Amino acid sequence: MAMTTYENFILENKMTDLVNTKLDACSLMTTDFSLAESAGLKKVVNKYTYSGAVEQLAKGAKNTTKGSVTFTPTEYTVKRYQQTFTYNDMEVMQDPYILDVATNGASVLMANQIKTEYFAELAKIGNTFEYDTTFNYATVVDALAQIDKEVETDMFIIMGNDLKAAIRKDTDFIASKQGEILYTGQFGSICGVPVLFSKLVPAGTAYITKKDAVKFFVKKDGSVEQDRDVETKENTVVYERHGVIALVDDTYSLKITKKTSKG
Repeated sequence: MAMTTYENFILENKMTDLVNTKLDACSLMTTDFSLAESAGLKKVVNKYTYSGAVEQLAKGAKNTTKGSVTFTPTEYTVKRYQQTFTYNDMEVMQDPYILDVATNGASVLMANQIKTEYFAELAKIGNTFEYDTTFNYATVVDALAQIDKEVETDMFIIMGNDLKAAIRKDTDFIASKQGEILYTGQFGSICGVPVLFSKLVPAGTAYITKKDAVKFFVKKDGSVEQDRDVETKENTVVYERHGVIALVDDTYSLKITKKTSKG
């Protein structure tokens, strides 16, 4: 095949680095490469529930209640995330920066698609908490109490622009100790739990969750292929990733929404 302006591995590394840099959602979920090591294009994610009881027993006595694990399987199909762009040798000769703009633009679109699917998985969180009319500092405090997790250091709260504006006006939030910024999009903290913003969160909604609630199962990491028309000098670049984004454990996650009025 005729030589292209950049070798595949150069563009591949450049675009993968760009996607990972722009993919701030990666800091909010866990990346798992186990799918890359097995054959097939399906991933079954089990949602587990353990039930049992601790009993105080006399000498020689046996438990009257035995713990058990139940699980609900959900099957996901590996998705191919692909972005294609073209450029002409004449364009690059006219302005070499064109290729940098193209690789950056394609990487942004790839990162945005993965982030969109991340938030689609967060929307599946089964545990819910409703607030009456006003979303404020106390709302989050009560929601955290419902989760009832002894250690909250690995959790974060993420909300859209409307609730971000509301919480920023709350006197308790204004007066609270904000702490260290740990995440992209973080604008404060409540009870030591980082508070983040994303425009991809639906209006009136917030999520309290953990990094290991959602996993990105990578089947094949970023790769680049190119094609070239030697007569027209037109180059086609195809960048793709394969994987599954799935909610795997919402035990310590909560979806906060406004209570609907009953007409």
